[in-house]
Amino acid sequence: MAKELKSRLKREQKRCRELDGLIKKLYETYATGKLAEKRFEVLSAEYEQEQAGLVESIAGLQAKLAEYDADTNNVGAFLLLSKKYTDFSELTTPMINEFIEKVMVYEVDWSSGEKVQEVEIYFKFIGKFEIPQPEPTPEEIAAEKKRIEQLIKNRERGRRFRAKRREMRQRLQQQAQEQEQAQ
Repeated sequence: MAKELKSRLKREQKRCRELDGLIKKLYETYATGKLAEKRFEVLSAEYEQEQAGLVESIAGLQAKLAEYDADTNNVGAFLLLSKKYTDFSELTTPMINEFIEKVMVYEVDWSSGEKVQEVEIYFKFIGKFEIPQPEPTPEEIAAEKKRIEQLIKNRERGRRFRAKRREMRQRLQQQAQEQEQAQ
């Protein structure tokens, strides 16, 4: 990819220099009276427009190459760091401090009926780390759906049980109060 970007950049820089030469020759031809003003304006506008597009494209290519170089350097630095810890039996705080730039922990979400909390880990040199998740199979989807349905049933059963227990306590308290008043 970088090789393609570099060759395209060289081609476009070369064409930009050629256009500079063409515009200069065009102006000289016009200045000597060998070219009509209308023709000069048309050709000049075309060359200027092409050159403006090339300048914009060159800037974009240079930015992409700089980003690619920065990424390459970051990956190299990360690989050097990882080679330092190829054989370890215990994860230590200094190791974590060397590898991890930041950890973002988000608010707990109960909307699915379960406690879900998103955590993002940003490594030094390579940025956010995302664990690739395989696509679930139809069987896994069905099992998850069944598990969630069962979880909802269990929660509802728990709510009914707690409501019944609360009602029972209230009745017992009310009976105790009635007995006290009766005595």
